[in-house]
Amino acid sequence: MNKTAGKSKKRKPVRRAGRWGAQVLPMAGKILTITIAVVVMGLMFSALQALGMVWLRVLLSLLIASGMLLMHYGEGLSKGVRDAGASRHYERMLAQGRELTAQDDAACYHPLKALCASLIVYIIPLALAAYLAAVAQEYTYVLQDLPTWLTDTYGSRADVMAPLGAYAQTADLGAVDWIRMFVRIMELIFVNLFSDPQTMGAMIDRLSPLFILLYPAAYMAGYLCGPARNDRNEAMNRRAKKVAVRKAQKKSLVDELVGEQNQVHYGHKADAEKHKKKELI
Repeated sequence: MNKTAGKSKKRKPVRRAGRWGAQVLPMAGKILTITIAVVVMGLMFSALQALGMVWLRVLLSLLIASGMLLMHYGEGLSKGVRDAGASRHYERMLAQGRELTAQDDAACYHPLKALCASLIVYIIPLALAAYLAAVAQEYTYVLQDLPTWLTDTYGSRADVMAPLGAYAQTADLGAVDWIRMFVRIMELIFVNLFSDPQTMGAMIDRLSPLFILLYPAAYMAGYLCGPARNDRNEAMNRRAKKVAVRKAQKKSLVDELVGEQNQVHYGHKADAEKHKKKELI
């Protein structure tokens, strides 16, 4: 008995593109479009902080975050399937002796395409998030503005306002504050998971690199799963073709046995029998 009879047929490795640089910018453009959608969704659902029920806020935030990550994964998967299909198509062309153009070669699969496209969009947010995590500090109370009733009533009295002068001072936004603002916009869908983003700011800052990294990681995971999904799609197409061929063969056999008048003749047609009888006479 052949030992290899029970083993499944091994697929040939997917041909990797040699000149894939031309595909990176279009891929990065699509990732950027999804990123803009993520920012818009984060701004739309930032009002979830007003929900009194913690479990509902966390549940909705997780659903929104999962949806945004699935968008990245789905885009990477669809691109990976197309590139893997192109690789196998052009591999057959090469086997037939046909030459590939630079555009054909660039359309083939290569993992670095997804990596570079993701880094183009997320390298700056990741670097800023890493810096923010490195300088994160625990929350301390910041002096607030004086209430209007106090300033209107005692604003002209130096003996009252002088001791309270420290409370009237406002701090300007520094470089770290602007960086935090930019990073927060990128991760708003995760900020809603925290009950008090102001007092828990240090924890959010330290987790910011992880939040930002989830987006390109989801895209990369989808792209890397592209060849396996392409294999399954081709296997399904082959099975569908076999089923269609068997149905066509059965239909042809039925038509041959039944004939045009829908009468079963089992290989002996009535007209042929009459013709034989005439010949005998």
